[in-house]
Amino acid sequence: MCWLKKISLLFLLLALSLPLLAQTGRIEGIVTDESGEPLIGVNVSIEGTTRGMATDIDGYFFILNVRPGEYTLVASYLGFQTRRVTEVSVSVDRTTRVNFVMEELVLGSEEITVTAQRNMIVMDRTSSSAKITGSDLTVLPAESFTQVVALQAGVTRGQGGSLHIRGGRSSEIKYYVDGMAVSNPFNYGLAVPVENTAVQEVEVISGTFNAEFGQANSGIINIVTKEGGENFEGTFIGSVGGYLSTQDDIFYRIDDARPYGIQFYEGSLSGPTFWKRLKFFTNAKYSNNDGWLFGREVFMPSDSSNFASPNPDDWRIESSGDSSTVRMNSSWGLTNMGKLTLQASRDLKISYTYTRSQNESKFYRHQYRLSPGFLPTQYSQNNNHLLAINHILNNRTFYNLRFTANLTNFDQYVYEDPFDPRYASIFGRGRQPANMFNTGGLDNYYLDRNSYTWAARFDITRFIGSTHLLKAGVEYRWNLLKYEDFSIQVDPNVYGDLTPRILFDDSAGRYQSYRRTPTEFSAYIQDKLEIEDLIINIGLRYDYFDANAVVPTNLRDPQNRLLERPYEEAYRKVDAKQQFSPRLGFAFPISADGVLYASYGQFFQIPEFQRLYENSNFAVQGGRFNTYIGNADLDAQRSVLYEIGLQQQLTSFMAIDLTVYHRDVRNLLGTGLYEVLRGGDSYGRYENADFGSVRGVTAAISLVDASRGITFGLNYTYQSVRGNGSDPRQAFFDAQGLREATSILVPLDWDQTHNLTAQLSMRLKGWNLGVISEYRSGYPFTPQDIRGVSITEKRNEARYKPEFYLDLRFSRLVRFAGITSQVFVNAENVLGFYRTDRYPNLRRDEIEASRESGIDRVNSIEDYVRNPIVQNQPRSLRFGLQIDF
Repeated sequence: MCWLKKISLLFLLLALSLPLLAQTGRIEGIVTDESGEPLIGVNVSIEGTTRGMATDIDGYFFILNVRPGEYTLVASYLGFQTRRVTEVSVSVDRTTRVNFVMEELVLGSEEITVTAQRNMIVMDRTSSSAKITGSDLTVLPAESFTQVVALQAGVTRGQGGSLHIRGGRSSEIKYYVDGMAVSNPFNYGLAVPVENTAVQEVEVISGTFNAEFGQANSGIINIVTKEGGENFEGTFIGSVGGYLSTQDDIFYRIDDARPYGIQFYEGSLSGPTFWKRLKFFTNAKYSNNDGWLFGREVFMPSDSSNFASPNPDDWRIESSGDSSTVRMNSSWGLTNMGKLTLQASRDLKISYTYTRSQNESKFYRHQYRLSPGFLPTQYSQNNNHLLAINHILNNRTFYNLRFTANLTNFDQYVYEDPFDPRYASIFGRGRQPANMFNTGGLDNYYLDRNSYTWAARFDITRFIGSTHLLKAGVEYRWNLLKYEDFSIQVDPNVYGDLTPRILFDDSAGRYQSYRRTPTEFSAYIQDKLEIEDLIINIGLRYDYFDANAVVPTNLRDPQNRLLERPYEEAYRKVDAKQQFSPRLGFAFPISADGVLYASYGQFFQIPEFQRLYENSNFAVQGGRFNTYIGNADLDAQRSVLYEIGLQQQLTSFMAIDLTVYHRDVRNLLGTGLYEVLRGGDSYGRYENADFGSVRGVTAAISLVDASRGITFGLNYTYQSVRGNGSDPRQAFFDAQGLREATSILVPLDWDQTHNLTAQLSMRLKGWNLGVISEYRSGYPFTPQDIRGVSITEKRNEARYKPEFYLDLRFSRLVRFAGITSQVFVNAENVLGFYRTDRYPNLRRDEIEASRESGIDRVNSIEDYVRNPIVQNQPRSLRFGLQIDF
């Protein structure tokens, strides 16, 4: 670790003379008189704050470290009229330019106020990105900001709704909230939920992101939350509704859905406290959703059936349920957020944010539609603490120091107590005929997973001259992962009674537990050079990762049972992984309304931690490929991205953004196949075996007509996503099915050749309309032969039909006594689109054979093959009230 300390010290020393920009933007401009001569010493400030500076000899001014939002800029100078520019918009990591022309003071004249002209072209952007403001979210029919993220160019959805940026796996996205990474270390999902009324701005970076961001292979979602201001402000949103569909042949028992089965209640409040320097912001949201997938409680967990006889008339089928309708994908959640911001002095700001969330949900499994009591419930909870210090050293230098502690908990079980006597129903479940719904019992799998992440990050920014914005930063993360899962055992033939048991010393993989402490360190240096005809972003990032774990030295005896060697010979500690990643981007303004940009970047991401430590006992079950084990010695997944694009403002209210890109992906998570020394047992192991290639073109058209209250965005993505495996375990599943693994590039499961999205918001004389529409070309799938067997030689060569979805939000505003209220209607999947091509076409002989087999005593084969999980949710309608003050 000596070399690591030296590198840390080097980066820290550089950081003290260099800098970073993470969650703020910059304002700059020139002040002249009416003849065009620069004015020296003009005081330019942000109204309502202490931020500002005087112009230099060239009339130039700049203000660093400005949070995203809209501001009023004031220029004052002795002998000249004071000039105010309102609606100056600032975004994260962007430069907003505002120039002033000062007029001499005339007796009786008043200050001049103008509205800033919003430039739709971001001249200093060197790669593809999109911004979403909190106000955008209040008009569109979106319950979560992720719904709007999915509309951006280069972003697509998987068949289950997961987000993919430029063809990457969903786990290749990194989430940041207020400058700190908040991805769940187990699976890299968003660990800290942020509700719509708490969002100040969301940036979606689909291109080459700056060196300050790391551990992401395909994209960054950067979220800035709101903070309290000088005045009390608040928002309350409540809505109630349900699912409306006549397609009960697809969505079983959808007629039983309650008209008030979807409920959302969200509110926020912010403002000053008893101490003038201290401001607060708080947010809370409660959601309760019955879901749209239902079953019937025909069979109870205690029911037992016997299908041993070849004659269906002799089957014994016990069913003690009352056949009542049961919700099978219901969920509820509660999120709380509180932020205190202390302006300790003119140049020092300290904020503390606490976010807590808890969720409970069911997940649908079609086989148990008539025995829903079999299925477990998932429980998740998150607690996140963030302490941030922002210190302005002078007009040109500031730093951020952040500390975070994030705790996640995820559980899955039927009953919380694994020794609950009701688990006795596990025993006695014989094998059922094919194509028949389950007739009793309950799930014996139990999972308890916890993660703790403590992190510290230091960033410093220095502006040199009027062209260089230098940045640097270091970050250290310490993780603690606790994991336990097992299969509860009940067998009176073995143990003499029906008492549930846990086999802690089991060698067959029915129990695993681990405690791991992986550590991460990163540092970067970056320079943003802005001159009249050229903007350059250049940076270098260093990443270090230590899994703090061991791996077997002999993969043919991973559990060290066949050769019986000492522990230090049978296992070795894995080496730390490290990489330097360069980033380079250019922007060339070709006119006042157009800019060309190009970028190149190398990216680095350690696979999800759950892949490193899975089956950490290295237990191999007997048989052919019944076991999968993790690999703590996995190398980082790497990708190289090239892109070139054009931004062009076509009119005063319309602009277009065109991009061409290519991603080359290597070292992706895949599978290695192994056979143990004796017995012929075989297993799979995670390895850096997969690879891929992504090529695409995106086009984004934006239209903003403030005078008419219209905002419109149209995003098109043409993309080819190829790889040798959609799932890291693909080769393992192929080996199980005696199929040959793919060694060439084929379309991945989430590949969509064409993706077209549109969003429209209109604010017209007290009426608001928000529209979201999505067109997706068909997802790939592997065709089957006449026997229903997948043709692996043609993997993912066939395509499903295209899909089209339309969501609406319509509201009426009423203003009274400083309070703005609106009654709204929110409709999702208005057209009731469903996937007509997702059910197998049954042949007449298959139907006849199923009837002869006797399964009709429980269900028809038509019901069994029509699995609604392959569909998106049906049409839903909600009525609500929003109050703003």
